[in-house]
Amino acid sequence: MGNVDLKSEFVIEKFLDRYDYDGVEEILRDNGIEDGDLVSLVSACKYLVCFDFKTSAKRLKSIKSIEIKNRPEIKEMAEHIRDLIDGEPVAIFSELIGSLKIQCSKEEYIDYLGRVYRLKEALMKYLFISRNNGNAKKQISMTVHVPTKYDIMSTLRKKYKIYTGSLSGGISEYLDMTHGKSKSVKEALGILNGKNMEGLIKLRHECPVGHGFKGVSREDIEAIYGDPLQVVDDFVEACRILDLNVNIERHDNINRLILEMLVKYVQKKGDVDKHE
Repeated sequence: MGNVDLKSEFVIEKFLDRYDYDGVEEILRDNGIEDGDLVSLVSACKYLVCFDFKTSAKRLKSIKSIEIKNRPEIKEMAEHIRDLIDGEPVAIFSELIGSLKIQCSKEEYIDYLGRVYRLKEALMKYLFISRNNGNAKKQISMTVHVPTKYDIMSTLRKKYKIYTGSLSGGISEYLDMTHGKSKSVKEALGILNGKNMEGLIKLRHECPVGHGFKGVSREDIEAIYGDPLQVVDDFVEACRILDLNVNIERHDNINRLILEMLVKYVQKKGDVDKHE
């Protein structure tokens, strides 16, 4: 069974700061650590941030140590993955916003803009289905109940005589028509349709994840929105307003557990599992 020196431990810590689980796996393999609970957890994280929830669940389930399985971080992660597979709104938005935070840390600003666009669209769709026909939050699955853009636009045209070609614009007009006095709807739309947010959406359209070929730098985003992480805070606030209590600290909690498990390899040159 392999072990890591202090230099490798330092490199792993830096990879975790950037949520680079591929990099962590590579360092572990280079040090002869190719299986065990630490590898299973890192692998589960790798697939989770890639939105492969079923494989992530399998990797997490393969952890053998009863002590590790009973850690609150692991229990919470397992429940979160089940909710993601079921399309539970809080889990979905937690992971989407968490992904946006990860892209900030990696300075992947093209993908960051793509995620901003996807998040706004997803929240607008959630607003539509949660406010349409009296749907309640617990009845909604983002993987089952969310209609396509075409279906929403068709409903807006046929039922509400809204003929705009923009999904966000159409849903905003619908909400103003049907829930115009709702404080939460107004506050959420104030964030989602804000000038700065629209500026990021326009920038997204101009870059390769949209319709153009323009490159994007941190400075481009700062000129529109300020600190790129501010949009993360604003999406969290929009979710809070809509009674979606998202958690974007989950990956940081798991990373601390990974480092805790790694210490065993550094100090004892091996993992010590406690089985029943």
